[in-house]
Amino acid sequence: MIPRGAALLAILVAVASLQCRKAEGVPENAIEREAEEAFVAYLRIDTTSGKETAGATYLRDLLTKNGIAATLAGADPARQAVYARLASGSPEPALLLLSHIDVVAADAERWRNPPFSGKREGGYIWGRGAVDAKSLTIAQVMSLLDLKRRGARLRRDVIFLAVPDEERGGLVGMKQLLERQPELFTNVGFVLNEGGANETAVDRVLFWGVEVQQKVPLWLRVTAEAAGGHGALSEGHGGAPAKLVRALAAIDQLETPYRLTDTVARVASLGAKMRKDHRGAALQLIREPLDIARIERELAPGYRTMLRDSITITQISAPGAVNVVPSRAFADIDIRLVAGTKPDEMLARVEQAAGTNAIVEVLVAGDPVAESPVDTELFATLKRVFTAAAPGSSLAPTISPGATDSRWFRARGITAYGIAPFKLNYYDADGVHGDNERIRARFFAEGVGVMRKIVREFCEKR
Repeated sequence: MIPRGAALLAILVAVASLQCRKAEGVPENAIEREAEEAFVAYLRIDTTSGKETAGATYLRDLLTKNGIAATLAGADPARQAVYARLASGSPEPALLLLSHIDVVAADAERWRNPPFSGKREGGYIWGRGAVDAKSLTIAQVMSLLDLKRRGARLRRDVIFLAVPDEERGGLVGMKQLLERQPELFTNVGFVLNEGGANETAVDRVLFWGVEVQQKVPLWLRVTAEAAGGHGALSEGHGGAPAKLVRALAAIDQLETPYRLTDTVARVASLGAKMRKDHRGAALQLIREPLDIARIERELAPGYRTMLRDSITITQISAPGAVNVVPSRAFADIDIRLVAGTKPDEMLARVEQAAGTNAIVEVLVAGDPVAESPVDTELFATLKRVFTAAAPGSSLAPTISPGATDSRWFRARGITAYGIAPFKLNYYDADGVHGDNERIRARFFAEGVGVMRKIVREFCEKR
């Protein structure tokens, strides 16, 4: 017999241990542990744009060892996608679970933990792609495994696809697959992809945003050329770098006035009605006539950017040394256009600003596409599952300032939604495309559960 005091002590120790495990984000069940192990292993693979095949191979093997036939696809052996389909035998439009394998480059010297370590520390899982978008990929994989293991009776096909090149515009990734292997997308009617957002207070989600449209990307390279030589013998014009600086200064001064499009007005109105907090009140500013002074004073940058074209200089390069005047210098410019701005017209403005100082080359030029409708069964499923996951929260459509591979499907009339099933506090969001990208282990586990529930409710026979 165990003494009463010892028994009480054992109970207290067990409770304390459980609370500690919850606080540290330790997985509490086998599914969560399996998902986290797969996620960490995936984070440890360097899939920086240009070398995605190692990640595709890992995902293929993860699926096949669990009884799901998966194949690599794509024209470039170094930049493969991975594809799998669970067939239902039903004519219902299929659901495509889409994500991307590639990640942006990481400067390891600026990271607290190595960017491809998948290190667990302080309740977080660290690594490039932890949020964008390897966590989503693993959540989608776990959703397929869940259906397969339970022998679920499907009322529609469920397709998994992870692609390369999204971070570079998707031209040799999603776009190429759609054009060269259209059979992979037979009967696809719905797409769930990255691009959504949520807003939190402490650890509670207040609002879920489902992305239904995005700004149009226009990526340009501006190149200046001039005679090179010794830095001590300059002719006074400064060479290619100085010409580039003059061109960039003029481009940076291009005006991009605020203007309200019909889609932004509609989405903002829905968001304002759904939200009863200060952010909902702020959204009421997005209406005609625009009060520019209040918008610039009270509206967050993420909302303001939906009201104007943005022009951002992102890269500047001129190879050489401090005492060498290079003969060539270039810069890359990330332009995002609101609906109604024609890419050709913006290109002409940039070329005029650069003048004789530089030439302008188009790297990526998107096309405006219609927003995805919200009167669908899938949108209703998202609303039901997300708000149940965070009682008291609300959900509404949003527009993304960034571009994703969803645009290729919207251009073909296929409904595509961007979602974010993982809670993300604002101070953790800074790691996306920045330093020290990480996700809370507990939030990752919860998001995997949310993703599984969405797929179950939308795809299983009732």
